[in-house]
Amino acid sequence: MDQFKKYLRWTWIALILITVTLFLIYPNSFTAESLKTVLHHNSSLILLTFIVLSFIRALFFLPSTLFVLMGAVLYPDEPVFVLIVSMIGILIGASLVYKAASLLTPEQLFRGKNLTRIEGVRSKMEKYGFSIVLLWSFFPAVPTDLICYAAGTIKMAFWKFIFAVFLGEIVLVSIYICTGKSIIELLF
Repeated sequence: MDQFKKYLRWTWIALILITVTLFLIYPNSFTAESLKTVLHHNSSLILLTFIVLSFIRALFFLPSTLFVLMGAVLYPDEPVFVLIVSMIGILIGASLVYKAASLLTPEQLFRGKNLTRIEGVRSKMEKYGFSIVLLWSFFPAVPTDLICYAAGTIKMAFWKFIFAVFLGEIVLVSIYICTGKSIIELLF
């Protein structure tokens, strides 16, 4: 697991360095007009990429917020489409993390303080599972994947769990889409 985290970290660093380098070498390629041109000429590929990345992002522990906002930017006139794709992706990701809890123990994933935190969350989950998952899913500052894992470790009823995630996330995703669309309208 440590090797995977190290690989993932170096991949992110490389991607950031490549992007910054390309921006410094080709600054005209990063203007709003050139990005619109690229989007227009590659719309089918971008649509497919957006859908696939939204569905698999949880496998790489990427936050859904990035993909929701990306969808709002790419498809500002289709908020219902962005909402549907984003919610399907979030529910797929939540389900994968929930199921992974049966394969990976807390000791395999967490150490030290994080292991203590997951145990605290687990004890609260046994009493107030639905409410905790619902509120946690709605709160944007905490990773939903952690609560999905906790729900999986205590074997919370799957349909109860996924419904709580759905209710919490649909409100948050709707806010992101509306906010993202408003920001785009201000910029363009």
